[in-house]
Amino acid sequence: MKIYLCPTEPQDKTYTWVSNLASFNGIVGDSEATSIVCDFFLPIFKYEELQAALNKIISKMRLNCELVLIVPDINILSQRLSRNEIDVETMNQILFKNGAIKSVIPINTIEELLPPSVQVTHKHFDTPTSQIILKARRTG
Repeated sequence: MKIYLCPTEPQDKTYTWVSNLASFNGIVGDSEATSIVCDFFLPIFKYEELQAALNKIISKMRLNCELVLIVPDINILSQRLSRNEIDVETMNQILFKNGAIKSVIPINTIEELLPPSVQVTHKHFDTPTSQIILKARRTG
C-alpha cells in the first residue's frame, strides 16, 4: 500500500491520500505500507507531538518500506530571509502553503527522532523551495 500523507490532496493519484493521523491509523494496518510520503505533514503537529506522530507512521511501515519526508526548512528560510533572497510574504507562502502549521523542524531533529530500525538513505536541501527532502528505509 502506497500512502501520501498531506493536509491537501496531492496531484499524484498513484498513492492513497490521507490528510490526518486518525484516518491513517484506520486505513493502514501495522506493517502494511510499502511506501509513505509525508508532504508538509509533520509540521501540522506540535513540536512535542512529533515523536508520537512519527512513531505511528513508522509502525505502519513494512520491512524495506521507503519513507519520504518533505518539510519546510527553517534554517534555509531564515538564511534566505536574512540575505534578502526572499521577503516575508514569500516566507509565509512557503511555510503555510498547505494551511496552518504548529511546528518547524530542522533536519537534524527529524533524524534524531527516527529509530535505529529506520535508516536515512538520502537527504536533499532544495534551496529554491526552502524544503528538505529526506528519504529513509525501514531495515528492521
